[in-house]
Amino acid sequence: MGKALFASLNKSSVKSKRQFILSAMMLANFMSAVEVTIVATAIPTIVSDLGGFRLFSWVFSAFLLTQGITIPIYGKLSDIYGRKKIFAFGTVLFILGSALCGFAGNMYILILFRAIQGLGAGAVLPVSQTIIGDIYNLEEQAKIQGYLSSVWGISAVIGPAIGGIIVQNFAWAWIFFINIPIGIIAAFMTSFYLHEDLIKLKETVRFKLKSEFSDRQNQIRIDYAGSILMMLAISFLLVALLEVGSQWKLTDIKFIGMIISSIILFIILGFVEKRAEDPVIHFDLLKMPVILFPDILSMIVGITTISISSIIPMFAQGVLGATPMAAGFLLAAMSIGWPIASSQSGKLILKKGFRFTGVAGALILIIGSVLLLLVTKNSNYFSAAVFIFIIGLGLGLTSTTSIVAVQRAVSWSKRGVATSSNAFMRMIGGTFGATLFGGLLNDYMKSNLPQSKKNLDIIKMLIDPVQRAELSPSYIEELRDILAGAVHNSYYFLLAIVVLGVIAAYLIPKKIKKESI
Repeated sequence: MGKALFASLNKSSVKSKRQFILSAMMLANFMSAVEVTIVATAIPTIVSDLGGFRLFSWVFSAFLLTQGITIPIYGKLSDIYGRKKIFAFGTVLFILGSALCGFAGNMYILILFRAIQGLGAGAVLPVSQTIIGDIYNLEEQAKIQGYLSSVWGISAVIGPAIGGIIVQNFAWAWIFFINIPIGIIAAFMTSFYLHEDLIKLKETVRFKLKSEFSDRQNQIRIDYAGSILMMLAISFLLVALLEVGSQWKLTDIKFIGMIISSIILFIILGFVEKRAEDPVIHFDLLKMPVILFPDILSMIVGITTISISSIIPMFAQGVLGATPMAAGFLLAAMSIGWPIASSQSGKLILKKGFRFTGVAGALILIIGSVLLLLVTKNSNYFSAAVFIFIIGLGLGLTSTTSIVAVQRAVSWSKRGVATSSNAFMRMIGGTFGATLFGGLLNDYMKSNLPQSKKNLDIIKMLIDPVQRAELSPSYIEELRDILAGAVHNSYYFLLAIVVLGVIAAYLIPKKIKKESI
């Protein structure tokens, strides 16, 4: 089926112009990925201008929430209507949301427009990865998926720098306006270079033709009930994960209620999807080891990535005394290791199989995590960078293995759904990781700060060079010890999580037959 569709693409055009399609996918992914880090840098300026400090966390939450809700839906729609249309729709919606954010007059309106941005971003990641799966063969695909993955690491490094330059020299609105030309270029390149055979596309997704396409009774049906239930279930889950640790406690009735409601809705969704003619989520796919365990591995990649991205800059600035720019370059070590490993993963997969490659990547993650436990407040900058580089190598192998495995196992008509489930699990992992490691750091520091100085804002003085200069040397050492202890404590949990990654990788089938599902 996949070969038939690939043949339906204009081979002479696509093969010679795939680099333009890849460039468009990387631009769109960068636009979506950098939005989180660039906004993080500008949020103090935005709050001082618009007010509403108590709402600032929802500037991030609204974006993540609508993005997470729509990822599975866009995956299904791309299987029905084609990648090109859905990708273009998501990109245009993201551009519209970005423009509206720049004109927001208060925090409530900004949060609303960020939600619109997220609705567009939900299409960018899964559909772009699906397009890559369509137009590249196995060995090429592993390397190219590595390029897409590295975009996220690069954005984590340069996003804060771009945000700082913009807020210092221009109005904060330009952190949103900067997306407009990037999105337009990506949409134009995709529209011009990517061609899909719509007739064969419709046949592939079961339009059930008798004689003509105009027979409405034979057209595919959208699973509206499943879509609504899925949106509600994911909404409750993500709100709970985003709020616990910032506004709620684990024992808070609101958190418990949200989690229970999400579980109930997912159970109902399971029953509904079993009876749906064309379900938005194929639970039957998730029962298969070839889909389930790569998705679990993808979630662990999300947890590991966000833990390193959130903890390392704080450790570098607060404990090692590095500048923000130096902390960014320290994190860049992960972004360097990631694409290096991804570029070689295709050869390793072809020679040794998906299981071997995934286990190798997870074992490298374990090595990197153990080495991080050796980093103390007296460690040098270079050794920390080497250890983070090793983690980047592990992430490159595991992330590429997970996405290529699910794409290789399914036919074209299910590739969008399979890819979106993998992307969704990675996003859930990132959200869970941010909550988990943020809570671990806060709890440790609250327990170890002097009773008279329990306010965690005191740690900000350690990170800010100006405020740090006002502290006594003895107090700086005390705060360094507390922050270093908090980070070190979190590394034990990171190690436990990547050990689970080895188990998930080992359970991936050794060989995956092309389009076996």
